[in-house]
Amino acid sequence: MPLPFQTPGYERMELSTQVIIAEAIKRGVTIEVLDEHSQFLRLKKGKHIEYVESATKTSRDSYLTSTILGNKIVTKIFLKEHDLHVPSGKHYENYHDALADAPKFVSKGKSYVVKPNTTNYGIGISVLKEGFNEADLVRALTIAFSNDSSILIEEFIPGTECRFLVIDGKCVAVIQRIPANVTGDGEHTIRQLVNEKNDSPLRGKGHKTPLENIEINEIELEILRGQKLYPETVLQKGHQIFLRNNSNISTGGDSVDFTDVVHQDYKRLAEDATAAVDAKICGVDIISGEFEKAPTARNHAIIELNYNPVLYFHNFPFEGENRNVGKYILDLLGFSFD
Repeated sequence: MPLPFQTPGYERMELSTQVIIAEAIKRGVTIEVLDEHSQFLRLKKGKHIEYVESATKTSRDSYLTSTILGNKIVTKIFLKEHDLHVPSGKHYENYHDALADAPKFVSKGKSYVVKPNTTNYGIGISVLKEGFNEADLVRALTIAFSNDSSILIEEFIPGTECRFLVIDGKCVAVIQRIPANVTGDGEHTIRQLVNEKNDSPLRGKGHKTPLENIEINEIELEILRGQKLYPETVLQKGHQIFLRNNSNISTGGDSVDFTDVVHQDYKRLAEDATAAVDAKICGVDIISGEFEKAPTARNHAIIELNYNPVLYFHNFPFEGENRNVGKYILDLLGFSFD
C-alpha cells in the first residue's frame, strides 16, 4: 500500500518526479515514463506535449542557464555583477596550487568551506571551523579534488541555511535545512538514536522519501570526534548533536518549512538571484542569522544557485506546511485544469 507521500503506481520514481506526476494527474495530463533511470517524462494533454527530466529540467530553461548554474565559479561572477552578496574566496584548478596557499587560510583564524565546483547534494564539501590546522585543510582538499577538477575555498558564513524555490520569477516556497542530528534521551547511544530516527517511514535512500537516512561513515565519525563523541556515546537527555556540518537533506538533514517565517525581502533577493542567471526554475541557497529581519550587506550571503532543485521537501517537510509546489511547474509548462 502506498505511503501518504507516494503517488500510487509511481512509487519507484524519485519523489520530486512523483510530485510532478501527482499534479499532472489532477489536471488530466497523460503521463508517459520514457526512461525511469533518468526520470524522463512525456506529458501530454490534447496536442500540447512537454518533456520533463528529474522533475525540474524543462524546455523553459536554456542550455546556457543550466551550464551557468552547474558551475559555482561562474554563478558567483553573475551574482557579484548584479550586486548580490556571495562569500569571498578563491578557486583552484589543481591541488598543488591550493596546497601552496594553505598558510594564507590556516593563519587567518577564520572558518572556511572547501567544495567542488560542479557537484550537488553536499558531495565533497568540508567545513573547516576556526582553529583548523594544515592537515585538516589537506584532507578537505583531497576530498574536494577527488570529486572535481576544480574547487573553491570560501569564507564560512555563520547562521541558518534556507533553500528558496523560485519558479517563473516568483519565490513559491522556502525550507530551512538542518544538518543531520539526534537528541539524547539519557539512555541510548548515538548509533541507537540514529537507527531509531532512520526507522521513520519518512526516511530512506535514493530520494524516494521526504528525508534521507542518517549515515555514520568517515565524515560523520570525524565530526563526532571533533566534539569528543563516539557512536557508542550516550547523550544526556535533551542534548542535541550534529553529525554533519552541511545541511543537505541528501546527507540526513531535517527540513522545516520557513515560507511564512522569512522576511519578504529575502524572497525578493532569491528572485533577483534567479533573474541574474535568467533561470525559470531555481533553488537559491541563502545563509543568514536573521531571516526574520530584512537582509543587509552584513547579515547574509547567497551560498549557491541550483539547477534542477529538489521539490519534495517543500511538499513533505519534516515540520510545517505542504506547499504543493508541483502546481507551479505545471502552470509554467502551460497545463491548465479542464
